[in-house]
Amino acid sequence: MRKPPKFNPGQWEVQRERFQLPETRPPPPDAACPLGEVIPLVLKRLGLDRQVWLTQLENEWPTLVGEPVAAHTQPGRIVGSTLVVFVDSAVWLNELRRYGQREMLRNIQARFGPEKIADLRLQPAP
Repeated sequence: MRKPPKFNPGQWEVQRERFQLPETRPPPPDAACPLGEVIPLVLKRLGLDRQVWLTQLENEWPTLVGEPVAAHTQPGRIVGSTLVVFVDSAVWLNELRRYGQREMLRNIQARFGPEKIADLRLQPAP
């Protein structure tokens, strides 16, 4: 286990001036946390967490639905907990509604959890 570095008041003053920090005292040594914990909180506070998740869904789309289906579909937007999926032709739209929609939903829920996406709505691509 690593020992925390000793506090150096001169170094703190230099850093405070360099970064123009308003605090007159340094933060406590245990105030730091891993960046991996901070980024999701910042994204959520900025309202970008859903967009990041949609990007991840788009990247994994061919794996989730299969290459043939991915060639004719793309994830659209999220309305509540419903994912809108755009389909490029009426034939594919009909086939997926009849035979593929449940499997697509199951695969997405297996990967991201049912709390993220509760339902799918298939519609023609704009």
